[in-house]
Amino acid sequence: MSIVTDAKGNVLLDLITITESDLHTIELDAPLTHALIVVKCQGKFLMMFNKWRSSWELPGGVIEPGESARECVVRELLEETNQNASEIAFKGLMKFHLQPSFHGPERMEFGALYYAELSELDPFIENEEAARIILWDAVSDIGTVAIIDHKLLELV
Repeated sequence: MSIVTDAKGNVLLDLITITESDLHTIELDAPLTHALIVVKCQGKFLMMFNKWRSSWELPGGVIEPGESARECVVRELLEETNQNASEIAFKGLMKFHLQPSFHGPERMEFGALYYAELSELDPFIENEEAARIILWDAVSDIGTVAIIDHKLLELV
């Protein structure tokens, strides 16, 4: 079963509902490599424009050694968008079948998905990865949006 496939053949296979504490005890058939966060503010979704991929994406990234998925998503949200969320909810475990990329060969991976709401945005600071951020209604044409990330907005 698959939820959505992007133009490069990367597949979001499943969004598995588990508790965050299960992340430490569940036996996975692939590594947990990254964490993403869906952030809502003023009824819209926070999206960042990724300079490297030239597309709008959700904040998130690779879990560093010794870092929890939650710590990763807090760090990435701040690094990429200059936003701090005081309350972050764990939403589930994403399972992916990924095609070869600069991250590695064809592979299966898991990612942790989080959700937060902000009442207002802090000023954005451009950085090496993100050119800008916007609040998006998930409908308006803003250019290229990562299709898997767009689907995750619907699932949260």
